[in-house]
Amino acid sequence: MKFFALNFFFVFAAFFITSVPAWSQTNSQNTFVSAVDQDLNIRTVVITPTTDNTKGIYSKHIDAYLRDLVNEDKQWSLIEYPASVAVKFESLDEHPEDVQKILKGAPVDSVLSARLIKGPRGISITLTYFVGREGLPLLQESVTDYQGFDLNDVRSEVKRLFDQIKAKMPFRGVVLSRRAQNVTINLGSAYGLKPGMNVSIVQILKINRHPKLKFAVSNEKEVLGRVTLTKVEPYLSFGQIVMEKESGVIAVGAKVLPEEYIKYAPPAISGSGKVLQDLSQRGDSDVAFGDSPQEWKPEAPPQFGMIAILGGLSNYVQNAKLDSAGSLTGSNSLAPNIAVRGEIWLNSEWYMGLWLRQSVFSISTPDGASPDRSNMSVGQYGVNVGYNFLMSNDFFGPKFQLTAGYLNTNFNVDESTPLTFTSMRYGGLVLGVGAQFPVSDQIPLDIGAKFDFFATSSMTENISSGSSSNTINMFSFYGDYRLRPKFKIRGELMFEYYASSFSGSGERTDPASDASHKMITLFGGAEWLF
Repeated sequence: MKFFALNFFFVFAAFFITSVPAWSQTNSQNTFVSAVDQDLNIRTVVITPTTDNTKGIYSKHIDAYLRDLVNEDKQWSLIEYPASVAVKFESLDEHPEDVQKILKGAPVDSVLSARLIKGPRGISITLTYFVGREGLPLLQESVTDYQGFDLNDVRSEVKRLFDQIKAKMPFRGVVLSRRAQNVTINLGSAYGLKPGMNVSIVQILKINRHPKLKFAVSNEKEVLGRVTLTKVEPYLSFGQIVMEKESGVIAVGAKVLPEEYIKYAPPAISGSGKVLQDLSQRGDSDVAFGDSPQEWKPEAPPQFGMIAILGGLSNYVQNAKLDSAGSLTGSNSLAPNIAVRGEIWLNSEWYMGLWLRQSVFSISTPDGASPDRSNMSVGQYGVNVGYNFLMSNDFFGPKFQLTAGYLNTNFNVDESTPLTFTSMRYGGLVLGVGAQFPVSDQIPLDIGAKFDFFATSSMTENISSGSSSNTINMFSFYGDYRLRPKFKIRGELMFEYYASSFSGSGERTDPASDASHKMITLFGGAEWLF
């Protein structure tokens, strides 16, 4: 009986000794881990072929550069893209089922996708990082209208976007191993860690996503414990657990976050020891607010239209060819002009325009005519309807314009003896085409050009020279410098040419065969947008 009891004691003791470690191990492994946290167990990544609209000029270089960045990072293992999986790479963020095909076909934990579009204002680059069984994007970083077209510039911008994705991850690293209180993590001095620093061990509980684009905008996490680093290498760190929520809750695969706190300025305290919550109560409030502080509000962008007032000088030349006197010329190289231009914007595409212009000066009369100089005026008015072909979503960005309207130009001149020049009125249906482009995001200057073509043209004289055949040409180049959202300075160079050929009998005693007006005008002025 004693022998049997002794054997039973040793068997029970052996079972107890061997069972305790097994129970402890099972207890630590059965620690609850959220499904979101499990989805973020990232060990491998695949890079999809980059898409662009430049026939591969940039894409193959970006592919190679992204591979280098992932290999240098050393936190993920790079997996080759499976050739058997055929999906549309340019629209992965809209088709999670295609991302799921890649995740299963590789197989891999995450997918990194790049897209590049070259447009008239620059290059747009988008990096999207997909993680999880649902195939949704976790992070997305992009740059729009980047002005660097050189390959090295594009590579530097890709690296910046890649670094931003890494920085916005819900965690920075993971626990690689644990023995007692000693742990190893896959972060090191290359990520800014130093011996003596503390890092938090966390579990991701929830990812809050953008309601439409589905990438993460924030996350909810639970702190499991804290580790103090004792040794730091470039890509590995060793530390000791100094705080843990439960025994064994920090396990292999737990997420690591360096402790980053929001720092605030020290509170302002009055002489009586009271904390001053309002900055206006501080002794240095004048430095922040000035003598007469007012609430600052951003200036609303213009929405309804534009009015421009312009002044300028013209080089005016008038020619007439008479049967007996031959070619006659009258001119003024500094003819003053004043003009008003207005637009009413019906919407972002359609608008209505108005143009008024007046010029008064004198021209020399041919030898033998009286008086020596004749007073002259030029009056011009026009109305049109225009359509904007916007090259981007920005109304004030690059655009092409088409216009249709009516333009009337009056050249009124005092009669001379003998009669040389006559007053003429030109008018007709005018069709216009124009373009306007911002110089850059840094320089608030828009440049543009406009060409007007007369579909119909007519001319009347105060003293008829006979039936006429008329030609009218107009074009201009301009620049708008934005001083404020609603105020611009405008410079414009306008070229105009009006010509008539006469046939048949008229009212003139000395018949004319040809007449023309040429004006080159330099305008300057201001535009108010409302």
